[in-house]
Amino acid sequence: MSTGPSIPIGSNFTVENILKELTDLTNKREQAVYSWLRYLVGLASGALAILVALGSGLPASKANTFHRVAMVSLALGILLGSIRLYGEVWIARGHLNNSIKQIQQASSGVFPLEGFAVKPMPFSKSCERLCYICLVVALASLLVLAWTPPIPH
Repeated sequence: MSTGPSIPIGSNFTVENILKELTDLTNKREQAVYSWLRYLVGLASGALAILVALGSGLPASKANTFHRVAMVSLALGILLGSIRLYGEVWIARGHLNNSIKQIQQASSGVFPLEGFAVKPMPFSKSCERLCYICLVVALASLLVLAWTPPIPH
């Protein structure tokens, strides 16, 4: 069983080492969230493509309603997930811009004490939560659709 990374204690116990370790842990967590959401958006895109291809000849019925709800929910989930993923790009760009500013200031002899904090997009976290909700609604609609008996011709 892995205990995971730990904060350096002992002779290396410095503020810089602890901050570096915390930064590394935060970056790993953010990368895991980014990868997970990217994977979900890819799955939703594939599922939406299949639903569109299979649903072209469905007659109007209760099952067709669940099919449409699933397609709309997947489409919204993809859109909201993409907005959230762009929020990660936004943060990375902000870090790059802050680094450039600090390098420019340092080259002119000014050493600012401000950190590298970048505010995320205001609605980025909300988009992530709404994306998950849309994907759950799509999954529930598909489950209902799967258990709906076929219409006899």
